[in-house]
Amino acid sequence: MTRQILLLVQFDGTDFHGWQQQDGLRTVQSSLSKAFYVLAKEQPTLRASSRTDAGVHAQGLPVLFKTETQIPLRGILRGLNTHLATDLAVVDVAEVDPEFHVRQNAGGKIYRYTIWNDRPRSPLLARYAWNFRIPLDNEAMQEAAQAWIGEHDFSSFRAADCQSKSTIRRITAVNVERHDHRVEVIVQGNAFLQHMVRIMVGTLVEVGRGFKPVEWTKEALLAQSRPSAGPTAPPHGLCLEKVIYEPSPFGGDGSQK
Repeated sequence: MTRQILLLVQFDGTDFHGWQQQDGLRTVQSSLSKAFYVLAKEQPTLRASSRTDAGVHAQGLPVLFKTETQIPLRGILRGLNTHLATDLAVVDVAEVDPEFHVRQNAGGKIYRYTIWNDRPRSPLLARYAWNFRIPLDNEAMQEAAQAWIGEHDFSSFRAADCQSKSTIRRITAVNVERHDHRVEVIVQGNAFLQHMVRIMVGTLVEVGRGFKPVEWTKEALLAQSRPSAGPTAPPHGLCLEKVIYEPSPFGGDGSQK
């Protein structure tokens, strides 16, 4: 009997070349695929809710596949983790209906970008935060980010080789928070273009350092041209925090573990 299994995957993206399988390169997809083959002697097609770039991390990336194995869910979780390296783990698993679609069923995504805003670098955050030494005005960044709330054409905030047919996206929240020397940009939306969050962060940093006025973020949005926005922030500061499903396939209160 064919089953459809949903994994919740967590990883440190530093040593991965992103999600998608590539010949000769270590990726999250290829690592999971190899581990499942060792466990169940099957080579399923793994579909992720997002294709993360090289260096980007994930607190919870949902990954869907079909399988003929009758190994219990707990056995799948434990078995996969036995065959995965320490920078990649399955933190939850669920069996879902055949009609469940890992992307179409998602109601939104939350990303967190971390900036270490101090002249002395932090060795403990070197893999997970952009060390930006110039002082940032997080309140100006917060004000500037509100121009992106709602449904807009985000052409100015996508990579040159982005393959998305539509550049219309809906942003429901952008919050810039400071915790001592750590500045975090949390973005929630229905979907994102390639490099979109990283370009948004790079644009906010230009405002935070005083190079651009608060109004510039709206001007960049309306221009619908990539050169009108700021630089692309480095990948290692970005983490996919959560993909939202209602109700959650993993049970509980709708939040992922």
